[in-house]
Amino acid sequence: MVSGIIDNATKKGLTKPSCRSYKLLELSPDGKTLRLWISNALDTTNKMLWQPSALYDEVIAHVGPVPPVSLIGGEDPELVEKVFLPSWDIYCQWQADSIAYLLDNQHFDAVFSHLHNVDCAGHQLWHLAKTLAPWKDTDEKVYQRFIERVYQQTDAYLGRFLHYLDEGYTILVVSDHGLLVGENVPPILGEYGGLNTQVMEDLGYTTLKTDENGQKIDEVDWEKTTAVQIRSNYVYVNLKGRDKHGIVDPKDKYDLEEKIISDLYNYRDPRTGKRVVGIALRNKDAIILDASGPECGDIFFTVEEGFNRLHGDGLTTAEGYFETSVSPVFIASGKGIKSQFTTDRVIRQVDVTPTIALLLGTRIPAQCEGAPIYQIFKSEV
Repeated sequence: MVSGIIDNATKKGLTKPSCRSYKLLELSPDGKTLRLWISNALDTTNKMLWQPSALYDEVIAHVGPVPPVSLIGGEDPELVEKVFLPSWDIYCQWQADSIAYLLDNQHFDAVFSHLHNVDCAGHQLWHLAKTLAPWKDTDEKVYQRFIERVYQQTDAYLGRFLHYLDEGYTILVVSDHGLLVGENVPPILGEYGGLNTQVMEDLGYTTLKTDENGQKIDEVDWEKTTAVQIRSNYVYVNLKGRDKHGIVDPKDKYDLEEKIISDLYNYRDPRTGKRVVGIALRNKDAIILDASGPECGDIFFTVEEGFNRLHGDGLTTAEGYFETSVSPVFIASGKGIKSQFTTDRVIRQVDVTPTIALLLGTRIPAQCEGAPIYQIFKSEV
């Protein structure tokens, strides 16, 4: 794969210099036919994500233009191997080069690096492994090799910074979540993309409009709908006085919620006969999971283990096929951190900020919900 190719790209009548990557996939012996992958084009004049903007000019001048990555290939092993992985190899090197340049020349006290390759690989190919074609008919060593390759890619990226430990830096490696490979093809419930209708239709709460032939169309019939499931883990009651097309009388809301919760618990997957919903709570009760409030749904629920789709629809303790889980990682090393130590404490994402604040000797944010991970500190911190 060749990257850093600058050519012109036109969009909405505007032509700008843009960076692309190219990969020759196949060339006939006579040179008359070929298969060529061409990446998307990144506008090299766009500095909107950089502050100050002069930082962009400095990085580009010393490291080179931002290389595009690929999100194609999830269901095609050839494209995963020849396009997806190499494009991320190039991007990981560029990002590491950029951060190393800034550390060595700008001498920052703190650097936050976000790398999205593992997440993208999980969403593009890994979650398909157990249940969806073509991976379900493929030797699992093939797709496992791909995901291991992404972790090796990440390991090499992190390795670029380990020498900074010798210069007095502390390095924290964290993730926001893991990813599940599902055991079953689940009913679409708790999916974050769009409004999920099938299960709520089966239970009699959501009704779709029909066309002149009596076929369902993708539009909710609000005059006949008492509740909808949307935004991953929430069910919203179609309430009078609150919602634009509300039909449920507020005095009936509590009883309706009780009925919905009971029906969710009783719902069974048509293919396996197993319960689909893990827990279901009213908004006021979901406070124990930090999943309540005026902008949250009237009912919070989770999908039972085994029916999870990727992440976000089940409890944080959920596990999946091939020892996958949504548990995040937390690794710390360097100045102020104990060596060869593992803590039994459950570390939450909200604990990371106050921990970093303490290491830097700065004020812990007044509205911080977490607490420093004291267990991992040396006594002098």
